[in-house]
Amino acid sequence: MMKLLQVFSKWFKKATGKLDYKEKKDYKLDDVPITPQPTKDLSIPPQAKRTEVNPSFIQKKTDKVTIQVGLDFGTSSTKIMYSQLGRPGVNLINLNHSLTHYPSYCLPSLAAINDKGILVLGIDAAKHLLNKEWDIGFQRFKMIIAGNHDKIFLDDVSQDKFYTYKQMHGLDETFTAERLTAIYLAHVMREARNIIANYPRYKDVNVNMSFNICMPIDHIQNRTIKEDYEKIFRWGERIEECWSAQDKKFDILEASYKVEDSLKEESRVHVVPESVASFASYVISLQKQEGLYAVIDMGAGTTDVSICNLKSISQDEPIYWYAARNIPYGTIEIERIIAAKIKKKKEECTCHDVFSFLNNLSTYSSDVYEEILQELKKFKNSKDYCNTWGIAYHDHLSRTSEWENVEIFLSGGGANLPPARNVFSDPWYKLVDKSGNKIKYRVSTLPTPDDFNDAGTGAPFVRLAVAYGLTIPIPMLNEYVLPNDSPDQTPIYSRRHQPDRDDLYPE
Repeated sequence: MMKLLQVFSKWFKKATGKLDYKEKKDYKLDDVPITPQPTKDLSIPPQAKRTEVNPSFIQKKTDKVTIQVGLDFGTSSTKIMYSQLGRPGVNLINLNHSLTHYPSYCLPSLAAINDKGILVLGIDAAKHLLNKEWDIGFQRFKMIIAGNHDKIFLDDVSQDKFYTYKQMHGLDETFTAERLTAIYLAHVMREARNIIANYPRYKDVNVNMSFNICMPIDHIQNRTIKEDYEKIFRWGERIEECWSAQDKKFDILEASYKVEDSLKEESRVHVVPESVASFASYVISLQKQEGLYAVIDMGAGTTDVSICNLKSISQDEPIYWYAARNIPYGTIEIERIIAAKIKKKKEECTCHDVFSFLNNLSTYSSDVYEEILQELKKFKNSKDYCNTWGIAYHDHLSRTSEWENVEIFLSGGGANLPPARNVFSDPWYKLVDKSGNKIKYRVSTLPTPDDFNDAGTGAPFVRLAVAYGLTIPIPMLNEYVLPNDSPDQTPIYSRRHQPDRDDLYPE
């Protein structure tokens, strides 16, 4: 009983300027586990981690399990992981789609109109677009929504391609990027639910499933953007509910119109700050150390740069996020460089050509390497990147010596680009040590947790850090304070008292 009270006491603890627990009111009691998850699953032999297998016991149909699904909805692809509350292990979903230009753990963030005039999504869309122009179809619609809210995210090329493709297939103005995103997320939830529910261990039990989806910190702190995205998430959830209640002849586009005005306030889909999710694997690990950190998550359309202070690992103190910026720059720029190179050698450039080139880093010629290096340097020296660090310094910790020792973690699809570690090791501001030597930051990819199950895909954890963090229910995430509420923590210099002559030589 005391253990239960402790869990609820921590759950309802007053928030300190972070994502307020008032926003967690829609969590059901079933979502709060009574027993913590161990950090390492020693009970599952290595050979069992390749596929889902029957557990050593059989659960009755009346048994109920709670599954937390993490959906890392990316610009180019979506990754899905899940965990069962009260059971060790965080598991990747292997989609087994056999697409040559997408890893088997990536669900393409794509939509297209097939030859029969039907809207197809994800894997089916990728197959339909495989041998067509590399950037045709409905792509990067996540960026288009962001551009509708803030012009700095506006990608004219992606937006023009979206509207041209829409008009080509006779879709009217009601077919927006927001509607397509809701439809796509419904498709992702449907895929996740079907795959998980059909694993042997869950076939004979009642599965209670919740979804966490990430949003950049600066979007969460913008009330209008946050509310609009939450509406899209609830819209997708409502479409998926109708899908589950009907037969296979389900018109997902038609359903999106029918449920648009009947969205529920309560939801099983929850929003988590993206940087909080990506950093969670390190925070809950035994490797964590106190200090200043930056997480640079390089996606296809945007790069998330977030800076935090992990002040204490022994006391119950929150993580203070000093600055966070979702910057409209991603590996799409590098893809365009590669596409241009390919087009010089052949008349057409397909999706397969571009992704094959990206997936074989060792084939880079010196001129391509140099162009990628210059692209990364351009981003690292950009106003948005430098201003993010400047805000962290000026608003929260304005003592230069404190910034001499910062560790940077890279994650996302661009984390393993050959020049990345060298480029980001240079501080945003010219810093030198006491000997006058130029300071370099430590840069690495996020370490792989012991309980990470790649489902036999060989997937690098660096691409799944966000999805992993999203499998942690919101009440169990470490305490954190977002930048708008994070205090100025600059140490105050104490003036030393200089004794006068009478103090030194009393009469």
